[in-house]
Amino acid sequence: MNMKNVVRFISLFTLLIMIMSVPTPLDAQTGSFDFRLTIEGIKMVDDRIMEFDLMILDTDAGKPFELALVQAGILVNPALYEGGKLTASIVAGSSQLVEQQQPQSIIFVNESNIIKLPSRTLKPLSKNAKPERRGTIISTKTNGTRICTIRLTNTVSFTKAPANLAFNFAKLPYTTSVSQYIDGINTPLVCNEKNCVVKK
Repeated sequence: MNMKNVVRFISLFTLLIMIMSVPTPLDAQTGSFDFRLTIEGIKMVDDRIMEFDLMILDTDAGKPFELALVQAGILVNPALYEGGKLTASIVAGSSQLVEQQQPQSIIFVNESNIIKLPSRTLKPLSKNAKPERRGTIISTKTNGTRICTIRLTNTVSFTKAPANLAFNFAKLPYTTSVSQYIDGINTPLVCNEKNCVVKK
């Protein structure tokens, strides 16, 4: 190998190392996720009321996960409430988020069979403010931090059909999304069927 080829090889090798060492903006972009959003604890309170918990877990104990925003679109099997009409509500006092992030509104849209749980937006920091901890620090223990307990009430008795709850990831009719404060910046994360799941 002549000197020219050696220089070319070293240049290409150096370039390859530089490309490989550039971090992606989010770990989630590479397929590894720092959080898990779950629906769990599904139970029938009586023949017309069903409840379940919406939880978020920090899966990377090495660095704190400061929640910026979370909203959920949760699909429901229409056969579950056949012949009736569902309403959704938040069980009072069920949220473990900091007060200004606790969900305050929720609706169920019967036409599209989806629960819409909107996020709450924190007031932006002043222009010269240093990044500070404002969002909920999500737990790394067991099931994580409870966003809230959701109650579904039917106008008639539920059928014996399975609820088949599932997160919606499409923009329509309502998407599920999570964002995290990274260095004080509200940073959207990837949500999909790998890290947003229903626990049986």
